[in-house]
Amino acid sequence: MGEYIVSARKYRPATFDEVVGQEHVTSTLKTALHKGQLAQAYLFTGPRGVGKTTCARILAKVVNCENPIDGNTACDQCESCKAFNENVSFNIFELDAASNNSVDQMRSLIDEQVRYAPQKGKYKVFIIDEVHMLSKQAFNAFLKTLEEPPPHAIFILATTEKHKIIPTILSRCQIYDFKSIGVKDIIKQLELISEKENITVGKDALNLIAYKADGAMRDALSIFDRIVSSSPDNTIVYKQVLDNLKMLDYDYYFKMVEAIIQKDLSTVFLLFDEIIKEGYDINLFVLGLAEHFRQLLVSKDPRTQVLLEIGDDLKQRYINQSKIVEKGFALTSLSILNKCDYTFPVAQNKRLHVEIALSKVCHIEDAIKMPQSSTSQKKKIISPVSKQKDSTKEHSLNNNNEKSKSSHSEKNEPIDTNPKPEIKEEDINQDKANEAKTEEKSQKEEPEINKNPVQNINTPIKRTLGGFPKLGELLEEVKKEESNAKEKLPIDIDKISLLVDDMINTHTSKMVINTLKELQFEEDNDTLNIYVPTQLSKDILL
Repeated sequence: MGEYIVSARKYRPATFDEVVGQEHVTSTLKTALHKGQLAQAYLFTGPRGVGKTTCARILAKVVNCENPIDGNTACDQCESCKAFNENVSFNIFELDAASNNSVDQMRSLIDEQVRYAPQKGKYKVFIIDEVHMLSKQAFNAFLKTLEEPPPHAIFILATTEKHKIIPTILSRCQIYDFKSIGVKDIIKQLELISEKENITVGKDALNLIAYKADGAMRDALSIFDRIVSSSPDNTIVYKQVLDNLKMLDYDYYFKMVEAIIQKDLSTVFLLFDEIIKEGYDINLFVLGLAEHFRQLLVSKDPRTQVLLEIGDDLKQRYINQSKIVEKGFALTSLSILNKCDYTFPVAQNKRLHVEIALSKVCHIEDAIKMPQSSTSQKKKIISPVSKQKDSTKEHSLNNNNEKSKSSHSEKNEPIDTNPKPEIKEEDINQDKANEAKTEEKSQKEEPEINKNPVQNINTPIKRTLGGFPKLGELLEEVKKEESNAKEKLPIDIDKISLLVDDMINTHTSKMVINTLKELQFEEDNDTLNIYVPTQLSKDILL
């Protein structure tokens, strides 16, 4: 039995053309090599497992090749290339900055390795991986050498966290940003490896592996090796990938959304209970359901359907379900699930926490108070003054009716409901007397307020330094004459919400608050009347 080599090492690209998903980097490096325009320092930055170290090794191999093809491809025949392939090259140094991060180790590298020319070949290439792990002192010791290295030295720095590197290092390097590898590129590479290894694998299984890899080819190859190891007949199917990766089947998400649309909370809870009993991670389920709603949003527009990096059959299922899911519903559901994921780590009862979120999604219109249109409803504020006036008028009308009936009953006369009844002079006098008494009584009950309104004012309400709206335009006449404090001052009812919200805040003094509480409001059609009692101080209001 031969030595087993993992796919990530066995199928590591040997040329720039074999690198997957980084054409924007490899094409630039090939052009620079062809022109002979090599920088003294490079910085390769990007996510894990996307080819940074691989490209650094290929570059180091090509610059030392004795007979490069087209100036940018190693020949694999010369002594330098053979030494590189056998991992015995003396011109290429790979350092792990995580374990060699002190200033003394950096000085030792500069003094013992960088200063001396290579015994064979053209260049000494120093590949420093995870360079962001160097200490600040090590970075500072490295600055001068990086800016003006010997002509035989080339530095290639690699990192996943570019923001941790000091700016003085960044300014001395040519920076190449590596991107995440697309699902289609990963699937294509896995199909190529499967064919070489005589492994039968389904399309859905490859899609799932590529999706789980999250843009990293190395992760995809590691998952691939893991599943192949568990397959006795070198056959990989969709269900096998789900079981090995402990991933939730897409069917659960489709069924869950169908139950949510139908507001079938019982089915939602039963599905969630089944997921828990199967041993799936609850937090990953929340993330998966949120991702499902995202896919539905993307599926609604043909222009964005290209963003669905999934198989054709699954893509069609998303498109079909997106037709019965409203965009607003999906957005609100995403917001609820995102909040659930954010607060999940601090929740004491994880299951209950997720069930509450599912209940909100299932009954969104009940869980979220929708804003009301200002044109359809208006805020109605009626003061005790207006209530007294209305009750007094109603009481007066009832008294008139009762007395009218009693006068008829005392005289044993039937009440004529026909038009044009006979009106007697004594009834008229009695009604006038009743109206006079009612008016006198209502005047006693009402505050002493003059009801002569001034002109309607629609100017914007401004703020004073005191922290509450200036009523200057509304109460301008109050400042001029004391008697005007009794007047009825109207304001447009559309301004009332701004007035009420801004009238009292944390900066308002207690005296002002007590004064403002004495103001009385009454709605008259589309106008809100403000009654200013005589005893209030006009200086506080203005």
